[in-house]
Amino acid sequence: MVEMSGISKYEKTWLECYRVNAFTDKLFSGNPAGVVLDNVGLTDEEMQNIAREMSCSETAFIMQSDKETYFKVRFFSPSGEVDLCGHATIASFFTLGEKGYISRRDKKIVVKQETKAGVLEVNIYHSGENVGRVMMKQKKPVFRKVKLDVNKISRALNIKPVEIIRDFPLEAVSTGLFSLPVCIKKLDVLLRLKPDFELIKKLCREINVGSLHVFSFETMEKKSTVHARNFAPLYGVNEDPVTGTANGALCSYLVKNHLVETTSFICEQGDAISRPGRVFVNITKKNNNVVENVYVGGKALIVQEGRIQVR
Repeated sequence: MVEMSGISKYEKTWLECYRVNAFTDKLFSGNPAGVVLDNVGLTDEEMQNIAREMSCSETAFIMQSDKETYFKVRFFSPSGEVDLCGHATIASFFTLGEKGYISRRDKKIVVKQETKAGVLEVNIYHSGENVGRVMMKQKKPVFRKVKLDVNKISRALNIKPVEIIRDFPLEAVSTGLFSLPVCIKKLDVLLRLKPDFELIKKLCREINVGSLHVFSFETMEKKSTVHARNFAPLYGVNEDPVTGTANGALCSYLVKNHLVETTSFICEQGDAISRPGRVFVNITKKNNNVVENVYVGGKALIVQEGRIQVR
């Protein structure tokens, strides 16, 4: 059972707000997201202003739905609203669990979030009295073939074309937001990338994706499947520290194209910019590697909490 009766803790001009590092349980790591508990019916303009004030790549605004076990969630970057955000989802439901707005009576609690990308399932796993991990169900992946000269990608990434694995299919993939997976042969090349963000922005517009999700099968830790970096200057974020939706899309791409045998992944990200995080991805599939369900998640840590005046 979901309980949010305590959300009106302060007078109406004040709202509870949190800064939460997603995909990590350590300080100064992972991807920070803003989480705001909205019980006053904020306007779009107010949400946008708060997102700028929170100064995270995304801030989630959580409202109680009319349906039991449902929450309405809207996501704003400092420059505009986005349909879905993986790391802000993990941050949001970790916070709701830790602060007691969602019951802890069972080891696993299933709730729903209503987003502009659709109604999505969120699983909250408890470890004793604490939230251990949050896993969100993403939308069924959509694949779109892309016609693009690989030399354009190499120029945007400021590397030689030979550093890119060219025989992998060029496909834009979305489990909520479109990204383009690009495989780099060597981890050290991936870690040392100095992209041209203006060229990446033009490239993303040309092929109608939100980001380039660049990855390597060489990893820092043996248990990991891939190491990734995400470049999204179209969203005002040159490099996203740790990305939920893009890693879900990437793993779907790997399964669909028979590039891996596993359906359970750990994706490393953020190490190159000193914000290391780990994304867990679980996929179920039908025959012929048709992806059926994609779950993405990880740990989180509340690093700031307080209240923000809105009126």
